[in-house]
Amino acid sequence: MRVHLTNFTTLSDAQKRMILAWRNHENIKTYMYNAHTISEAEHFGFIESLKTRDDKRYFLAQHEGLNIGVIDFNAISTHSATLGLYTNPMLHQKGMGSLLMQTIIEYAFETLKVKTLIAEVFDGNQRAKALYEKFGFCEKAHIYVNEKEVICMELTHENR
Repeated sequence: MRVHLTNFTTLSDAQKRMILAWRNHENIKTYMYNAHTISEAEHFGFIESLKTRDDKRYFLAQHEGLNIGVIDFNAISTHSATLGLYTNPMLHQKGMGSLLMQTIIEYAFETLKVKTLIAEVFDGNQRAKALYEKFGFCEKAHIYVNEKEVICMELTHENR
């Protein structure tokens, strides 16, 4: 069940456009802090900016020849990182979220060597919250972002 990760900084233009289409898909952008429609120039500029950032990593995830989604890590430090993920909205296979989450946990604790993995989920996104709980994440706080309630959850290395 190995997932292949391609760093956003090495994507082809076609792959960048595919991910942009996913990111602008209504089912994806509904659960993002930045829910506006992203232009190609903005998207390509963001990917270019990742080349000089040590605190962010974004990956296209592929499994058995399929582009299954995106995983990312933000606010990376020696102590923690905040995760992000979304599945390919055109792919209707069960279990892709779990596969992405397994990959995130492995990468965070084995490659980034963080002690704590942080997830933030909109209060109404019960599917995502259930996925995080399935993998051992615990609620730590509630905050408000853009007038929406956000549940902050954590998974520590020793509790994974």
